[in-house]
Amino acid sequence: MIEIAAYYDKSIEYPEHQLDTVLSEVSGLESRHVKIVLRDSLNLSREQMERAVDDIRRIKPQSRGSVVASGGKTLPISGSKKLNLQNTPVILVTESNGSGDSKPIYVFPCKVGERYYRVLDGISFLRKTLPNLVELPGEMEETIATLLREDPVRLESGLVFRSAEDFISTGKTDLVFTDANGSFLIVEVEREATDSAIGQILRLSAGFEKDQGLPVGSVRSSIACFRINENVLAAANRAKIEVWKLQEKSFRKVSM
Repeated sequence: MIEIAAYYDKSIEYPEHQLDTVLSEVSGLESRHVKIVLRDSLNLSREQMERAVDDIRRIKPQSRGSVVASGGKTLPISGSKKLNLQNTPVILVTESNGSGDSKPIYVFPCKVGERYYRVLDGISFLRKTLPNLVELPGEMEETIATLLREDPVRLESGLVFRSAEDFISTGKTDLVFTDANGSFLIVEVEREATDSAIGQILRLSAGFEKDQGLPVGSVRSSIACFRINENVLAAANRAKIEVWKLQEKSFRKVSM
């Protein structure tokens, strides 16, 4: 049996969600496989609240992602390590076996990789997947690499995928393409582009040119990422490294 518990404080007007909408949407998930439990914090003991936090922390990290509030995202555990019901309702999904033991599977809101699930996003995911308990999709470096391998023209027209994870004399390339003019384009994939990514892509491009017998500077160097700060972007521009950011499945070329 799957249990979906909605934790909330009925006295609060939540900034992101209308509580009545959340409770209605959660209740609509009930079936012969799914039991719905609504838990107003005013009726819960401190032990029950602490148990909910413990259950959230028991979820596999790769499944729950980030759960402690930080970086401006509303998450189910507050900075003081308590259930964050002052800022959001929390949806906790557990699976029970025949002996009565329960295993926490999902919590919403959460952030898996670069993908943020609000409470209603989580309910939408459950509506599509229950009663199957599939892995919660996130956006990692693999997301960028997969999108570019499958559809290189997301970066630019005429781009053709050539290889992935090739070992060369100076390391291992993430992705190699040729552009419409026949020039090679090497892409370093990062969640967040840092100073080390600048050095890495320059080293790989130089090694690729040497191994292939190409003129120095003939290979295009690039980074595809979710985030990059202004200082690193300025350094990339100075080194003539192209930078693309992934936002909502679309790549945008960025510069200073």
